Amino acid sequence: MSRRMLKLWGALLVLALVAAACGGGNDDDGGGAAPAPSEPTAAPAPDGPDAPDDAGDGDEPAPDTPDAPDEPAPDDPSGESGEPSEPAPDEPVDIGFDEPRGELFTEFHRTFDRAHPFQPLDVFCTATPDPDSPPQATDAGITEDSITIVHLRTKLEELEGIGFAVPVGDPKDMFEAFTKAINDDCNGIWGRQINLRLVEVSALGGGGEDIDTLRNQACIEATEDHNAVIVTNTTGFQGTAILCITADHDTLFLTTQGNPGHFHEQASGLLYSLSPVAEDSVVNMTQAVIDTGGLDGKTIAVIWPDTPGQPETVQTGIIEVLEAAGYDIAVAEQIGCGGETTCRDGNDIAVERMLEEGVDVVFPALNVLSLPQFINEMINQGFAPGDVQFYNSDFNSQAGDLVSGKVAQFGGNAAAELYNGTIIIDDAPTGNFRSEDPVLSFNAPLNIMCNETYAANSAIGARHIRDVYGSYDSAYGMTSTVCTEMRMVARAIYDAGPNPTRQDIYNAFANLGSVDIQHQLPATFGPDKFGAPDVVTELVFNFPCPADPDIPTCVQQTAPYRSLG
Repeated sequence: MSRRMLKLWGALLVLALVAAACGGGNDDDGGGAAPAPSEPTAAPAPDGPDAPDDAGDGDEPAPDTPDAPDEPAPDDPSGESGEPSEPAPDEPVDIGFDEPRGELFTEFHRTFDRAHPFQPLDVFCTATPDPDSPPQATDAGITEDSITIVHLRTKLEELEGIGFAVPVGDPKDMFEAFTKAINDDCNGIWGRQINLRLVEVSALGGGGEDIDTLRNQACIEATEDHNAVIVTNTTGFQGTAILCITADHDTLFLTTQGNPGHFHEQASGLLYSLSPVAEDSVVNMTQAVIDTGGLDGKTIAVIWPDTPGQPETVQTGIIEVLEAAGYDIAVAEQIGCGGETTCRDGNDIAVERMLEEGVDVVFPALNVLSLPQFINEMINQGFAPGDVQFYNSDFNSQAGDLVSGKVAQFGGNAAAELYNGTIIIDDAPTGNFRSEDPVLSFNAPLNIMCNETYAANSAIGARHIRDVYGSYDSAYGMTSTVCTEMRMVARAIYDAGPNPTRQDIYNAFANLGSVDIQHQLPATFGPDKFGAPDVVTELVFNFPCPADPDIPTCVQQTAPYRSLG
């Protein structure tokens, strides 16, 4: 494979990972100015919980937090007892806003404690109490006056040189802005400041070193040079360096992308993602399709690449789930990649078998460069629009506008016509900002608060917008994602108490329960729950895009959310 092709694939992979952080797709860059935000200010603990928002997942209580001296604990609005006030048994908790997406969402919002200093919806955080006695240094990265958090940033600006600019704003400034809000507006955390450090890594590699080597060097800088207690990432980070952070250096890593289950096993509870675990994403998709009855009486094909680790995921998440539900798979074919990222060896044989068997349903678990070529082979051998129904997921990042759109860009209009109508099962409401339906286009209060907080604290004067029924600034979504990661980090540190060790903080993170993620989708973390989303929805790939004539393809939500519980 040529160096340019390797860089092209690297760019597309990074774009796919970043798309998740920005709201599920490479959305159009919105211009204009937003209304002036109300700047968050330090405030005393609220008088009472506005909505239940982060006390846990409903099955177990939130971690206890030590009371501050001579003042009520954050969850004790009365100031008179150690017990928080609770609504009457038959009185539903007010979630603090109008939720149009249904009872599934409303019930989830009721699991939060919005009186927690790092769980309000009107401000990023409220003032935290000082501890009984001066904080003490307890562990690597935890001094008497600070706790070190590393922002691990992939340098997306490198992509501009090969034609793949990513308009996600300035994540570095975003992390700094939310750190400023914690340190300046909210009195730090139990008397300590967040010591935010930056570690940057190439998006493309170069200089005689492969990208995995460079990422491992970034791991060493974050863990050994800076003694990070937690490492965060929203710009895409893959490979063995994830295990360098977690398994080799016993450091918690919070990222936006889903990772294989065996990574989580090796990480021993130190790897968390705002996306589902890779195997879970595929199982969720397969089971959701089975539940619709859409496979009854159909002839099914499953196609996958021989990329290391992926055959096992497809076997577990698609083939075994289909067979357990009683479905026969007429064609199950692995496509060879030849050690490269473009997988095409065996396309002709797989398509020939599909024709022979009369296949009318296809699960194409292929990557961004391989899927367009496979679809073109189908066209060359006689498949026409309407002959097959495709089903996909965010495995290989095919649920977002950015990656799915490459079917048209790389395969041409004929490939897009054949792929038109593909049903995608995922958690992100990709493309909903284009909808005129007030339910689908709902802009969650969390997203609004996060972007107002960023605008008030940005050192570069940044301000990003999300127009209802209109354009979407991708940086608006990135801001919301950075905001949610920093609140999770701050909440775990707070819940760990005035003088925590690293393990205390990791235990608190493992017991966060319900968490706010972008769009305020139902999501939880737990000791054995490492991918946040708890819901899925049905999306459809459209060619042409009915909601926006200026773009060739788009993904849109077509069904209500359903719980994975």
